[in-house]
Amino acid sequence: MNRKHEKAFTLIELMIVVAIIGVLAMVAVSSFITYRNKSRISARVVDCESIRSAFASFAVDTVGNSFPAAIANWAALHSIATSNGASLKSSEEEAEMSLVNYTATADTTDANIIIDYQIEFRVTGVSALMDGSTIIVRPSGIFKQTASP
Repeated sequence: MNRKHEKAFTLIELMIVVAIIGVLAMVAVSSFITYRNKSRISARVVDCESIRSAFASFAVDTVGNSFPAAIANWAALHSIATSNGASLKSSEEEAEMSLVNYTATADTTDANIIIDYQIEFRVTGVSALMDGSTIIVRPSGIFKQTASP
């Protein structure tokens, strides 16, 4: 047999090409998931900034510039935030984050005046090990952290 003019690929060559395409696809999907999660966290940080601004507005309109004394659930947070100018989804599922904890610090001279607060949120749909999966909101700023074990 004369094989001088064959122009086909061998099975090994085709398998190598398929393997290379598989590796490239794996890297692309992994990068896509990472960027999608970073985008989710960034969007939640923007929502938290809106909440922080609403709390500042709440304090301005309150006697003694006091922050809310207690927030028991998402409905209470939604009520306070939206009535003070924030645009916040009505449920944790829609907002893609959950309210974990609200801590208020009272003034030492007047227990009725709340001078500081801390709200802890957990971003849903993001690995707890990723930086920013937990967002802490305080009057002084917003801080991204990994979830507590």
